[in-house]
Amino acid sequence: DFDGIIFGIKDTYPVEIKEKTAAFDKSRLGEYFGLDIGPFVKLAFFANKTSNMKSLFIVREINNVKDRELKQWWAITFEQITRVASFVAIGGGTNMSGGGSTVVRIPKSEFAKLNKEFMDNL
Repeated sequence: DFDGIIFGIKDTYPVEIKEKTAAFDKSRLGEYFGLDIGPFVKLAFFANKTSNMKSLFIVREINNVKDRELKQWWAITFEQITRVASFVAIGGGTNMSGGGSTVVRIPKSEFAKLNKEFMDNL
């Protein structure tokens, strides 16, 4: 399932929405958001099935997992994710059940602020 659908001027965009804190990779990526492999595969399946790479990944960036105060809403197209994503070589993230998870890392700098200007360009 997708978290939502946005109807743009000429395209329809399935949307995956996640709440995240930014992680930091001091070796080369800088700040990034980790996307569990499940949502990544879901977006890839949709892109392949429909020949449409217009789906969106939206992040509600929070300050920390305790307070969950909103820092910024971010968005990136799946097409852009496929250009810039990298996989965590060792380890990964933690899934919702507390177990290990394979993660795709997406540099925070590749995201756009989710605002009216971004939405007007869909």
